[in-house]
Amino acid sequence: MANTNAPRGLSPVGSITGAAWNQQGQTFAIANDASNSYAIGDVVKLAGGSDTNGTAFVTKAATTDIPVGVIVGFRVANYGVSLQGTTLALNQIYFPVSSGLQYAVVVTDPSIIFEIETDATGASAANVGANAPMTITANQTTLSQSSPLSSTVLTSSGIIAQGTTGSLALPLTIIGVVQRSDNAVGAYDNVQVIFNRHQYKQAQGTA
Repeated sequence: MANTNAPRGLSPVGSITGAAWNQQGQTFAIANDASNSYAIGDVVKLAGGSDTNGTAFVTKAATTDIPVGVIVGFRVANYGVSLQGTTLALNQIYFPVSSGLQYAVVVTDPSIIFEIETDATGASAANVGANAPMTITANQTTLSQSSPLSSTVLTSSGIIAQGTTGSLALPLTIIGVVQRSDNAVGAYDNVQVIFNRHQYKQAQGTA
């Protein structure tokens, strides 16, 4: 059966320590952004500076940036806002462009294993252990309640074996193909990855 093309960005599934993901994250601020939308599964980087309360800013990362983590949720009420008579959007899983100052919960642990879908080329069994880039859409104009998750996928054409020129600059390391009945090696297969480049770790193979 062919794999389903349904990208959702990066989804935490465990840790390279052998422990389960503990569903913990760190709160970051997102400044009003007229260029990027933000969804669960998006990769973000530090943007420099913070809000007036000292919460650090992040912005959507490009595949060439050093990521700090992956968005796993959004705060439904901001500091100083009375909740009396307020309807909370507990189903908020994305922000369109120009959403004003917002706050996201980000998984920043560099040991976390993520699941990510590949593109139409797909990853092969021989690609396990190699490094890979991501295809990231800056402004996800199709974000809606019917397709609210990140559109980020692993870019199969850019996979480079570790130790090969250019591999250190790539953000992801493939550690396996997802072993599940609805997933097979080939186009749009889901793979497990860890961050090769990360704000809080050295790239694989770096002295």
